[in-house]
Order: sequence, then structure tokens, then C-alpha cells
Amino acid sequence: MALRKTIPMTELRDRLTPQQREQHGTDYHGSRGGWVRPTPKPTPGEPKKG
Repeated sequence: MALRKTIPMTELRDRLTPQQREQHGTDYHGSRGGWVRPTPKPTPGEPKKG
């Protein structure tokens, strides 16, 4: 039995739950250098953090 050197990203993504996919989601922005984590959008009525 041979060992794999790599695992396809599609196979890893299929193992994640929908909640994990949302938590680790990324967006592509060429001007920001490629794949980056999305910035959380403020919701009305929620106090500011920081």
C-alpha cells in the first residue's frame, strides 16, 4: 500500500461540517494579495468590539 504525499483540497473540504466551512472561509481579493479571511460585517444594534 502506497502512502500519498498530498491530499486534495476537495477531499479535505468534504470532511468539514458546514459550520467549520463557514468559520474557515476565505475570499479572493487580488488587490489584497490573494485569498484572505473575510472581515465580519457589523450588525445593527450590536455593540462595537475593541
